Amino acid sequence: VNICIRNTYVPQTMEECGKKGVKFAIIHSGGFREVGGEGARLEDEVMEIAGKYGIRVYGPNSQGVMNSDPAVNLYANFTFTPMVPGGVSILAQSGGVAEVLNLNLRERGMGFSKYASNGNARDVSIPEILEYFGQDEKTKVILLHVESMKDTAPFIETVAKITARKPILAVKSGKTKEASKAISSHTGSLMEEDTLSDAIFEKCGILRFHSMEEMVDTAIAFATQPLPQGSRVGIMTNAGGPGIIAVDECVQRGLLLPELTAESKAKLVAGLPREAYCENPIDTAATAGPEAFAAATEALLTDPNVDAVLVNMVTPFFVDSPGNAQAIVDQWAKSGKQKPVVAVVMTNEHWASTLATVKDAGIPTYAFPETAANVLEQMVKYTTMRQQAAEEVVRCDVDLQRAQAVVREAQEAGGGFIAPRFAFELLDCYGIPAAGYRSVGDEAELLAAATELGYPLVLKVESKQVVHRTDSGGVLLNINTQDELVTAFGNLMNKFSEFQPRVTVQQQLPVGKEMIVGAKREGQLPLIAVGFGGIYVEVLKDVSFALAPFSPGKAERMVKSLKGYPLLRGVRSENPSDVASLLAVVSRVQQMFVDLPELKELDLNPLLVYEQSKGSFVVDARIKV
Repeated sequence: VNICIRNTYVPQTMEECGKKGVKFAIIHSGGFREVGGEGARLEDEVMEIAGKYGIRVYGPNSQGVMNSDPAVNLYANFTFTPMVPGGVSILAQSGGVAEVLNLNLRERGMGFSKYASNGNARDVSIPEILEYFGQDEKTKVILLHVESMKDTAPFIETVAKITARKPILAVKSGKTKEASKAISSHTGSLMEEDTLSDAIFEKCGILRFHSMEEMVDTAIAFATQPLPQGSRVGIMTNAGGPGIIAVDECVQRGLLLPELTAESKAKLVAGLPREAYCENPIDTAATAGPEAFAAATEALLTDPNVDAVLVNMVTPFFVDSPGNAQAIVDQWAKSGKQKPVVAVVMTNEHWASTLATVKDAGIPTYAFPETAANVLEQMVKYTTMRQQAAEEVVRCDVDLQRAQAVVREAQEAGGGFIAPRFAFELLDCYGIPAAGYRSVGDEAELLAAATELGYPLVLKVESKQVVHRTDSGGVLLNINTQDELVTAFGNLMNKFSEFQPRVTVQQQLPVGKEMIVGAKREGQLPLIAVGFGGIYVEVLKDVSFALAPFSPGKAERMVKSLKGYPLLRGVRSENPSDVASLLAVVSRVQQMFVDLPELKELDLNPLLVYEQSKGSFVVDARIKV
């Protein structure tokens, strides 16, 4: 049953449906939880009735569904958009967004297979619909729009299985605080921060876009082209300027321009005009005709060094432009369509049939080289993500039983941000190196700790009431003698006497690269961070995030993605840093958060990273249970 009546009548209608034995209802009507108050109560009443009769509910506040398969041709929507079969399926919480995507696909000559906009998604969920799209042979690529996400763990599990077979391209609205307020009143249940959205999408292999236009452009290529096997792009052009722009865009996006084989170059010399450039990028020259276009296209499609082809074509009046277009199409068909081809056709309405020759053959066409380069970048990124998804998560050798005991003891002591002795013992359980320390409460313990640790020393106040110890004057450095130690200890105990603190005595380590490794549990999802740390961590914001668990390869990519990574490689006269020891800390922290669900937050800041083979050591650790 399709229900599109006033919201206050929907409960009665659902009751009637239940008595008639209806098992599925699409509720288009709005005015439910998205408006709050009485609407939320009405939605709960509807779902209670549905539960009583075993009715599955799609919506409420939903645009509906469409299926363009001629054998089914299901239309349960209210947009009056003609249905044209195609290889793209659309799933959007917002009906308006779904229709924008649908109309833009149509404008570009691309139809859809399945279409769903499920609004409040109270029962039939996004993962359920995605799973169905994933099994649909006619769906080559899925376009996804989400405003809010519920049950993220099942979402990740479901989607990861789909993206192993076919791409999902997504946009998520509600990225700003202002938008969050608006969306919260519309559908609710928004995730706390956009960083988590990025991490979730990456974890399950979704390509995220911040522009619906770019997403549609890319979807057309995924729906019509094979996946590239690598990032090596061969470019051919008959206009120098646009060709150079294409080269710049590809290189800036991390794509490679390989050298062509000697055999390919020989084909080009034989088949192109004398004034042509027979390297990659190939410039056929503006006077090139169908024979030259055929030679250039064939060379790139058959060259083993090329994974994808970008054709840049203008349509001068003095050459056979229709023949040039046909030559590209014929060579792609002759090659067996084993490599993706994207085309930039820069022309006007006089050459509409020439443009149609390329487009109708299934080669995606774009107006600008920048667009084509972006599409290839996304296709290569998806191929890479599929390969990386197969990487194995490696467990470290840890003392899990002792770590669990430490957590229980910390909980019994009150939980929250735990005492340094608990924090550093947890680090020890997980084999994470740290500066030597002792927790002391009086002068006798202080002097014993100094004898054991040796100078120079650092003193740090221990108190839950003192969160940022450096800012509060609760950290004293460069203590080199017993007299200095006793004086500094007395000063700290007096300054924070109202909190009856203990004091951490710690080895003062030499200067190293100050990094941060952190973790924060969002619901049940452990989000791990690594970046440049110290007191300026919130100013620099040079941090990379990922959801645990992940492979050692992912940990390495996180570190290499930092803007400051060249500093770790060594600049000017500096020696390279011990990146391997930093990666080991990242891997052990992520395992800690997977093993111990009681952990809520963790900051290892600073983590001092020394020269190659000299290790990394935690100086300060804050852990919340």
